[in-house]
Formats: sequence, C-alpha cells, structure tokens
Amino acid sequence: MTKNANRSNWGFRLYYLLFVLAGLAFAVYLVHDFPRNHWRDIFLFVCLIILADSAQISLPRGGASIYASSPIDLAGIVLFGPAVMAVIEGIATVVTEGVLQRRPFMKLIFNVPLLMMTVGVSGLVYKAFGSLGEIGTPAFLIPLTAAGVVYYLFNTWAVSFVIALSDGRNPVHVWKQNYMWNFFHILAFLPVGAIIALLYAHSGVWTIALFIIPLFLARYSFQLYLDMREAHINTVAALTSAIDASDPFTHGHSFRVSRYALRIARAMGMSSRDLEMLEYAGLLHDIGKIAIQNDILLKVGPLTEEEWRSLKSHPSIGADIVEQLKFLKEASEVIRSHHERPDGNGYPRGLKGNDVPLAARILNVVDAFDAMTSDRPYRKALPIARVIEELETYKGRQFDEQTANILLDLYWKGEFPIIIEADATTEIYNSLIEHVQV
Repeated sequence: MTKNANRSNWGFRLYYLLFVLAGLAFAVYLVHDFPRNHWRDIFLFVCLIILADSAQISLPRGGASIYASSPIDLAGIVLFGPAVMAVIEGIATVVTEGVLQRRPFMKLIFNVPLLMMTVGVSGLVYKAFGSLGEIGTPAFLIPLTAAGVVYYLFNTWAVSFVIALSDGRNPVHVWKQNYMWNFFHILAFLPVGAIIALLYAHSGVWTIALFIIPLFLARYSFQLYLDMREAHINTVAALTSAIDASDPFTHGHSFRVSRYALRIARAMGMSSRDLEMLEYAGLLHDIGKIAIQNDILLKVGPLTEEEWRSLKSHPSIGADIVEQLKFLKEASEVIRSHHERPDGNGYPRGLKGNDVPLAARILNVVDAFDAMTSDRPYRKALPIARVIEELETYKGRQFDEQTANILLDLYWKGEFPIIIEADATTEIYNSLIEHVQV
C-alpha cells in the first residue's frame, strides 16, 4: 500500500469518526430546545418521510438511490424548527435504512447524523431570519430559499468529502462530478416544500394525503428517465461492438480510449455531464471506420495516397453517423475533431490550438497513447519509456500540451496504468451506467 493510500485511509477514518461525533454533539445541542407538543406531528412526518423514501429509485450501480423526501424536510423546517425536524429525520432514517433496507451498520451510523445535521443546520439558518420566517406572508420564501441552499450544500459536501477520502480523490472534483448538476433540483423542491408547509399550517393534517400520489408520480417520472438513459447506454454499447467487429485487430481500443480519457478529464475536474459526453465520444470516436475497407485498416505496409485519403475521412463519417441521434449530437463534434492537432496539421479541417474542442484534444492524446501501447498489424506495442518520450517530444505540436502534461503527471504518480484487455460489451455497459444522473 502506498503512502498516499495510507494517508487517504487514515483521513477517511478520522473524518468518519469526527463526523459521527459531531452529529451526536449537535443532536444533544438541539435537544435542549426541543418542544414537547409536537408528538403527533413527529409521528405523521416520520411516516410521510418513510413513505417518500419507499418510493426510492435505485441507480444501476454503486448502491446509490434517489429519494423524494427533501421537500418534506424543508416543510418541516418551516413548520417545526430544527430540533423537531432533526428528530424526525433521525427516526425516519433509522427505520428506513436500518430496518426496512437493512443497510450496513457503518453506513447507517454515518447517514443518521448526516441527515440530522443537514436538516438541523439548514433549520438554524431558517430560524436565524427571525420573524421573516413567519408563514403568514410570502416573505418566508426568503429564509426558506437560504435554508434550501444550505441543506443542499451541507449534504452534498459532507458526502463528497467522505467519497474523496475513501477514493483518494479531490473533493472539489467529486462534488462537481456528482452533485453540481443537482443544484437546480433543490430549487425546484423549494416551492413544493412551501406548499406542504402552507397547507399543513392552514388546512390541517389531512392535507398530507394530497402529497402521497405526487410523490409516487415523481418516482414514476424518474424511473422513465432512467429507462430512457439505459436505452441510450445499450445503443452506445451496441455501436461500440460494431466498431470492434469491423476492426478485430484493435478489439477493445474504443473502451481503453474512453477509460484513459475519463482519467484525464477527472483530473481536470470535468462535470458529470461533460464526463458522460466524453465517454460517449471516446467509445464511438472510430465508428466512421465501419465505412473503411478492412484492406486499408489492416494493411501492413504504407498506405497509398488514395488509401490515406479514405482513412482520413473516418472522423467526418463517424460524426455524421452519430449526430443523427439526438443524445449524441454534442459528442459528434468531438468525434469529428479527434484527429485535429494543436499545430493545425491534423484532419479533417486543420483546426488549430483552442479551436479544437477540449474533449477532442483529450481523445487525440489518449488515442495515440493506446495506439502506441497496443499491438498493431504493422508493429508490436512500443515500450512505455518510448511512449512517454514521444508524448514529451510532441506535446504542443501533435498533442495538446495541457492534456499531455496531465497524462504524464498521472503516469509518474502511478495513477495511469496501461489497460491490458477489455470485454467491450460488458465493461462498456457497466462503465456507462455509472454516469446515469437524474
């Protein structure tokens, strides 16, 4: 185990322990101000949160799920304050995750204080606005918005740090890739939370029943979205298999290029959406080769001028194929440009410098890296020392300098190992569903 891994492991354990202790201390702090006349409300809101969380959608990988209880939390903050809502969320989490879902104990003892502190801290923010938080006027939407933003930031950053420490990654990059896209969702939850609070305060307990059907409709909508995304993933996996079938000598090349590209993009701190687009482009960057004769693709000797002209058409052909699919339209421009060079001597359009899309610049470098480290019909794989020398020599001319430098830096840190083999169909599908977002 490396020193970095040891530091990451100890950092993870220390953060985990301190977070749990902080949650306990915060709960004790809130309890001293706990009102005694909300037991009926606590029971009803615990039931509502458990019901909302039963409408969860499990993402395809990683054990993560999507819950619909955030608007209920925000409504409870408005109605009852931080102490009551922290108790409600703590009880609901124990029942949902500990009893119904039977999550591992270590996850449970982190998630309970996480959610209690999330609603507690955001509740204190709401309370700090004083009389402005009275729901008799629309002005209560101001502290509600502030509480909602704190709710989102506290929860996502707390989880980002634990993920970063467990994986040895930059927490800023983790947050950008996994949570930044979700900011507008919490803004959409704010009016829902406000409506729940207003109806409950002015029309009574029975109004809770009005929100049961919308919660399950929201779940149904999310599930339809995931089904659509899975159809997209299956399409890309099938197209990639077609690429490998057209050029069996480079079987797995598209998968390896996409993996290498994601390593660099993550080091750059790309968002989840950009990572997804880059992965699509990496997997399909050579799809235009299905229109090129195998005699050219597998030729051992030098290409004739006409053969070279035919080969150089594959980025444009690939882009034309891919842009017919709406969800791949953005990736098509990257595919069209992945053989462009910083010095303007690339093809098909001779773009130069920053005129080449960043994602295409990344693919250009990792495409060459995989070509040099893999066997080809005309030569054996080059030694890694020679590959590193080529990148050092031609960065800024053939290869984008920033991308090449990141690859080299990752390599020297031991974080850019060569991928030896890949089962295209299975591994492509598994890797793509990691990026499914809602």
